[in-house]
Amino acid sequence: MKQQFNALPRIVLTLCLTLLCSTPLFSEPPNLSLVKKEVIAYHDSGLYYKDLERKIKQAQQYIIEQAAKHKNTQSTQKLALVLDIDETSLSNYDKMVVRDFVGTKDEIHQEIMAANAPVIKPMLSLYNTALKHGIKVFFVTGRVESERNATQINLTKAGYKNWAGLYLRPQEYSYPSIIPFKSKVRESITQKGYTIIASIGDQYSDIRGGFTEKGFKLPNPYYYLP
Repeated sequence: MKQQFNALPRIVLTLCLTLLCSTPLFSEPPNLSLVKKEVIAYHDSGLYYKDLERKIKQAQQYIIEQAAKHKNTQSTQKLALVLDIDETSLSNYDKMVVRDFVGTKDEIHQEIMAANAPVIKPMLSLYNTALKHGIKVFFVTGRVESERNATQINLTKAGYKNWAGLYLRPQEYSYPSIIPFKSKVRESITQKGYTIIASIGDQYSDIRGGFTEKGFKLPNPYYYLP
């Protein structure tokens, strides 16, 4: 019995090694063409818009609550909201579909310069709600400085008016992630005496890096930006 008991660990070890050797370390990833079809189906079914609207409504309710709390306490704090632009305030879906969800920097630049991206309506509603409650709104985007004029035109055409600031990425920005830029901008806004109650974006890099009380990540199955 004792010999059988002592042999048990060796048996278990042998089984584990056998399973490890017979199981592939890496499985084949999903087929890209099929994934693209799933993404299109997700959008065209209306589920994307429902998920987007639900998340924006959560953020809008939070903003209303923070504004009410600010008013009730008679706080002297200046409240601010930070918004991303692409797939947050404006939609590029129609253009992405045409180029099969790929594109060169020049192609994307030309799309931005056209200044015709449609509004994301639930976000415009949130935007106007924030302004109504005296909250200043700042746009902070990964678009580059040379695209400022086109971006201003597009935002205005889409219905966004009276924003407090528009920050675009410097032309010479060379970091692999947008987080340092967006974090630095939020820091500069707080240094002006504002409390950023929320930052909203479609990428986790839009809301990471501090200097905001709460972040809201919107759905975006189309692309990833570090």
